[in-house]
Amino acid sequence: MQLTITLTLRASLDHASSFFHNFSDLFRQAPFSLLFCSFTGLLAGIGLSLMTDMLELLPGLMILIPPAIDMRGNIYSALVSRLGTSMHLGLFSPTLKKGSPLYQNAYASLSLTLILSVILGAMAKIVANAFGMPSISLSGLILISVIGGLISGIVLLGIAILVSILGYRRNWDLDNISSPIITSAGDMITIPSLFLAAILLSNLNLLNTLWFFWGWLSPVNMLSVLFAFVAVFCLVKGLKTSNTAVRRILIESIPMLFICIILGTLAGITLDLRLHSLITIPAILVIIPPFLGGNNALGGILSARLSSMLHIGTVNPKRIPDKLVSSNFMVIYLLSVFVFLIVGALTYTVCILLGISTPNVFKMLSISLLGGILCTTFLNLASYYIAILSFRFGMDPDNDTIPLITSLTDVVGVLCLLFVMHIIL
Repeated sequence: MQLTITLTLRASLDHASSFFHNFSDLFRQAPFSLLFCSFTGLLAGIGLSLMTDMLELLPGLMILIPPAIDMRGNIYSALVSRLGTSMHLGLFSPTLKKGSPLYQNAYASLSLTLILSVILGAMAKIVANAFGMPSISLSGLILISVIGGLISGIVLLGIAILVSILGYRRNWDLDNISSPIITSAGDMITIPSLFLAAILLSNLNLLNTLWFFWGWLSPVNMLSVLFAFVAVFCLVKGLKTSNTAVRRILIESIPMLFICIILGTLAGITLDLRLHSLITIPAILVIIPPFLGGNNALGGILSARLSSMLHIGTVNPKRIPDKLVSSNFMVIYLLSVFVFLIVGALTYTVCILLGISTPNVFKMLSISLLGGILCTTFLNLASYYIAILSFRFGMDPDNDTIPLITSLTDVVGVLCLLFVMHIIL
């Protein structure tokens, strides 16, 4: 009997040792980027908690924030995922010469940023009207969306290019590190960018009141029309280009990103409807960006890995996840416990240091961890089935999986966070 127990324990230890050895690169590389994601998401959360006056001054702005953050992460996480796949296939070169994979992806990503920012601003207004919610004008929402999108998009493009070139030269696996870095940078940059755009809108509105006779020729309206015109021009040019890589990225990405905008807007509506209650518990506003950022980073890691495995043939698109995929699920669960305990602890600590009203440490850890594990269960299954469906239909999972899983995770993440908050608080 004792011999049997000993053999069983030894077999279990050998299996665990083999498991950690097989994923040693992920356990070695991912925690740093996930920690970076948690810290930068926390900065975004502090920024969001400081925007309460602006959120009340410009109704409808909260609807714009989750899909705007999503869109930046979706576009530029997909960018680095495609570049990571090109490295696996031996096609990547660290140059921005016209026609290179890096140039093609950078051009397509900036075009998507402008096009989708205009659509996002319009969608926020349409949804606000449909739900009978107060909001600023259509031109105001488009202006905030585009200005915020261009500021954060240019910065994220620079980070994506830097990470890709460094990863190529140092032989990093971009699938393990790039998505968390882009996600966290997007969280940190997007909210200040939107805040700057909102300040610009307020100043332009003030100018408009001084020159009331402008009417429809007001600066806000004229800039919004200009942005819409340039976006249509970029769309037509991109769809008619002879560059097949750019055309494919636009054709496959725009419909998926449009769906993501709708999903992200639903998350924004959920938060906007609870805005007054969230303002009474500022710590929840602080935890929202790092919580959603952690989920998006984990989803990005898994989606990028699944996409690469499908491309190189180590995973077959089966109805039931195989052993390798299930092992990846387990790794994501382990990383999620690590991430969400840190998110809860950091949020509580920062709130105490800054004098922000917060539940006690046990409640904050419980909200973060339980909400995170619930959302991780969803993103594991959703990432796999979205990736294999995309692959089976002949599309590139790099273009579809990360954007869709990020937006779905934001909606589910907000619901999980509010659900657990309702139970615990």
